[in-house]
Amino acid sequence: MDAKELTKTLISYNTVSTRSNVEVMDFLTETLESIGCEVERVAYTDPGGVLKVNLIGRKGRTNTGERGLALLGHIDTVPAIAWSENPFEARIIDGKMYGRGSCDMKGSVACMIEVASRYAASELTAPLYVVITADEEVGYLGATAVVEKSEMFKRHGFPCYGVVGEPTELHAVYGHKGVCRFTVTAHGYAAHSSTGKGDNANLKMIPFLAEMREIYHELTTDSRYFNSEFSPPFTDWNITLSDGECAANITAPRSVCNINYRPMPGHDTQAWVNRARESAERHGLDFEMLIGGPPVRTEPDAEIIQAALEITGETAPRTVAYGTDATAFAQHMEIVIIGPGSILQAHTVDEWMALDQFDKGVTIFSRFVDRFCV
Repeated sequence: MDAKELTKTLISYNTVSTRSNVEVMDFLTETLESIGCEVERVAYTDPGGVLKVNLIGRKGRTNTGERGLALLGHIDTVPAIAWSENPFEARIIDGKMYGRGSCDMKGSVACMIEVASRYAASELTAPLYVVITADEEVGYLGATAVVEKSEMFKRHGFPCYGVVGEPTELHAVYGHKGVCRFTVTAHGYAAHSSTGKGDNANLKMIPFLAEMREIYHELTTDSRYFNSEFSPPFTDWNITLSDGECAANITAPRSVCNINYRPMPGHDTQAWVNRARESAERHGLDFEMLIGGPPVRTEPDAEIIQAALEITGETAPRTVAYGTDATAFAQHMEIVIIGPGSILQAHTVDEWMALDQFDKGVTIFSRFVDRFCV
């Protein structure tokens, strides 16, 4: 199995999160079975009514009592808009592979599968898992479904250790911020603004916005809520607004506020969300939680983190500000986030991954397998 060639194939499947991923998961089921994995498919229907599939490939002994290692990746991507070339056709130019998902994170998934192909089941003294999820980009829905529904993990127990292969340029990451995303909606009704007969939803939103601005300033200026392990050391309480681009002479019938909050370890996440919810209810607005994922922090002296430092030759692990499927899996296994590619290329127009990252990724993932499964 060759990671670069497999990545080219994976890029050719449009797996933007709004679409079904069944076709690519059928292909990956055959791929995992061809390298000797027992495969479980965990299906669910997303909030938009679209069928999604997650895969768990398992290779290795089942009678040792050792719960092994999981290589964890996702197959969905963000949308591809305004690209100069077809985003679903891999192109290699100047030592880089271009294509949506090359970096985040089909390239990493391909590296994991190449690594799994290199080991015979008889070599593994503890099981090796390759877990490929859906909907990481829109709230870790696939990983959550795996945690809740996998018969394989119910039967054998979750592996002791997990490697989330998000693009970190193969630096060891021990923690990241969580994510809470919710909407608050004000309702009015439209009329010509000159008549005085309308009910402007934007006006109803203003008192709530003032209180959200207070929360924003507390979280970004009060050092009691800072965490020096992260850069920046304060959290995100980002506010966006939409009234549907209502014309200036129409009273807005609907006003929507979206808030994205990235809690850090040590935050009382629910307290801040409840404060926003109570504000919305006090002002007669509708509150809807869209995504709720806790922050992740594996103790730096944990075995998986120390192994990652030995494998990479680094002296200290890092944190990152973005989120990963570790949000769902970290409650069940010791997690390190480490993978090929750079987050600076993730989600960009003309996304790419340097070709040398493939070989380096395969080498690093293989060393984890050698450490925990052989």
